[in-house]
Amino acid sequence: MRIAFLTDMHLGAEGELPEGVDVRQNFLKALAFLTELKPSCLVLGGDFCISVGDSSIYQWVKKQVDELPFPYYVIPGNHDDPTMLAEVFNKMHDLHGGELYYALSLEGRPTLFLDSSKGAFSDQQWTWFRDYLSALRDNNIVVFMHHPPLPADVQFMDRKYPFRQSEEFIELVRDLPCHVTVICGHYHVEKVVQRGNLLVLLSPSTFYQMKQDTVGFAVDTLRVGIREINLTTHGTNSAVYYLDPEN
Repeated sequence: MRIAFLTDMHLGAEGELPEGVDVRQNFLKALAFLTELKPSCLVLGGDFCISVGDSSIYQWVKKQVDELPFPYYVIPGNHDDPTMLAEVFNKMHDLHGGELYYALSLEGRPTLFLDSSKGAFSDQQWTWFRDYLSALRDNNIVVFMHHPPLPADVQFMDRKYPFRQSEEFIELVRDLPCHVTVICGHYHVEKVVQRGNLLVLLSPSTFYQMKQDTVGFAVDTLRVGIREINLTTHGTNSAVYYLDPEN
């Protein structure tokens, strides 16, 4: 199964160019590339909006992805409103106490879609997550969430905007007899981090890519990033593609 992962679009209003970047055109360019990639599905990894959740932006995104010839799934990021996102994308049945999280079987592979939009999970989401991991412990598990669940040696983001429950996440996963693969965004970098049976694929943004080794915020490139994940009988493999922006 081939999954396309687009994240950190940071879309503004029509005509708005954050940092001088045509983020809407970047997103459309990434979607157009998917016709070449031919994935089985698309996951949108959060931070749809440039600052705060905006229903009109969600509606614009939905209009674009509804035209795709394959299914798509959404999770919120820290610049999103999970309730508003659920309303627009008809996911209210997956909204729990203001958090949007759910489980699916993608071609037989157990897959969890988590809500880290607040930088942490509520007690309710932790209970749900633990219960699913316990039930699925004999299967290799794929997890989509916005934040990397552990530090990734990206200095600025690890220091300023980390997932605040990394120790709890690692402790929950490390004693499982299966492999857990987390696909995430938030850091605007391409990186692979492994700790025991936990594999984390940090994915680039469609907006800009960040420098990893600076204490302060610094943009590396304005290339448009797309991650591909292949779930095969031989295991999981992944590749990242970059497109030049329009401007």
